[in-house]
Amino acid sequence: MPKHNNAMLVYLGANAHKGLVHQLLELNPGIRFVDSAIYPERQESLLGDQLFNESVVTFDFNLVTEPDKIGFTPVSGYNQLEIIESIISDKHLALLWTRFSGKMRWNHRDEVKRYEITYSLTKSALETCAKLRPNVVVFSYEPHMLPMYIFKKVCEALSIKTCTLVISPFNWKVFLDVVPEGNGPYGNSLLRETVGGTFNDSVQRFIDEKKSDYNVAKPFYEKRIQRLGLTKRLMYKLKVNGWKPYKLVLGQIALGEYQRLATERLQLEGLKYICVFLQLQPEQTTLPDGGLFVHHLFVIQMLYAAVSELGISLVVREHPATFESAYDLKWRPRDFYRTIKNIGPNIFFDELSAEPYSLIRNSVGTSAITGTVLLEALLQGRPAIAFGKHPLKGCTATALVDRFKDEVELREKIVKAIAQPPESIVAEVESYLHQAYSATFGPDDYIGNANMSLEKLREARYSGLLQAVQLILRDSIADQERCP
Repeated sequence: MPKHNNAMLVYLGANAHKGLVHQLLELNPGIRFVDSAIYPERQESLLGDQLFNESVVTFDFNLVTEPDKIGFTPVSGYNQLEIIESIISDKHLALLWTRFSGKMRWNHRDEVKRYEITYSLTKSALETCAKLRPNVVVFSYEPHMLPMYIFKKVCEALSIKTCTLVISPFNWKVFLDVVPEGNGPYGNSLLRETVGGTFNDSVQRFIDEKKSDYNVAKPFYEKRIQRLGLTKRLMYKLKVNGWKPYKLVLGQIALGEYQRLATERLQLEGLKYICVFLQLQPEQTTLPDGGLFVHHLFVIQMLYAAVSELGISLVVREHPATFESAYDLKWRPRDFYRTIKNIGPNIFFDELSAEPYSLIRNSVGTSAITGTVLLEALLQGRPAIAFGKHPLKGCTATALVDRFKDEVELREKIVKAIAQPPESIVAEVESYLHQAYSATFGPDDYIGNANMSLEKLREARYSGLLQAVQLILRDSIADQERCP
């Protein structure tokens, strides 16, 4: 590992790209890119790039003994026990193992070995931070693989300023989350300073799309998959499932169980319900963004406890990508839907073949751990209930229910949210979107959902990262000038 005394470390992860790396180094040649040797995420476009290789820091390089094998740490010292204990006791660590390949999980399936690996990763992170002494660490997205997740937690425990690009309501823009929050011109502070933000054409175009027909608002990545022919669709599903046909079979078995429990829309007419949208797992939006509610069963049980006394039912809708993308039996075991059904008598499942907007419009509210459906519900004039770290950062609308300590407080907030007139809900969230836009990073102009693609989305995220790093560097220089 190279020994530098740098002001900034940057975690690119899956966003790593040769052009982006070179642009960042042009901003500041002293930037170093932190990565994991246990689970490297950088793209193949960087293989053999000398400039990147000279600038990368693999903080856990000393733990890799052979492919898919992790050895005990050789790091001596750095025994900051409070930090080590806080990392080891993190509730998400066991679940993050589900994101490793089957071979990695099999080699380290022993609980004692996993405890040892957590300790070893923590020690390596402590050593790296002590040697590099970064003033700030920038994460291009929330880490959701075990090694970099631990690295970020160590940075936060050491009170190193961590700046993370997080999902915003606009899919081509990101917020900048800063811990600990200072007085600099960062996203956290900037959002509060833009009260009464000005009207923006791109924001209005985005709002109009979300409020229109679902075929217009449908996420572009869902459209892309659905446009594939049967053969290409099958090959895509095999590829994302690691070329393991048995996972497709398991997915179809789970889909069959869901369909057997589904209720026709006609039977839902006249029902007073909250629709619960499930999310694809394991993904960042639930792990770690879900916090305690990373597991949908926790969400549904608490929500049911809160609203059943109000005579409100729940209608659960599965994420379509659960059966179109990588299928994970650990997060969707065969009895998953039956377990949900057994939580209470007034829980129903929606037909996946029916479009979701009419389900939202006929509901008294919409719930999800995180996700874009929360915004879509608000723009349809329906309350939204968020259980995790949702993208509507800074939104204080009464119709957005979040941050509750128990089912009693959740029930009270839902009652207040349901009482809001639909037109007031829409007006308030539209005002929030125009206000929040100036606190985001990325391209100013919205090209429209129909013109969006994965490549264009990546380019937008690269742009957002560059803008955020420029701001952080500018603020760091200003700090140095104030305190020579």
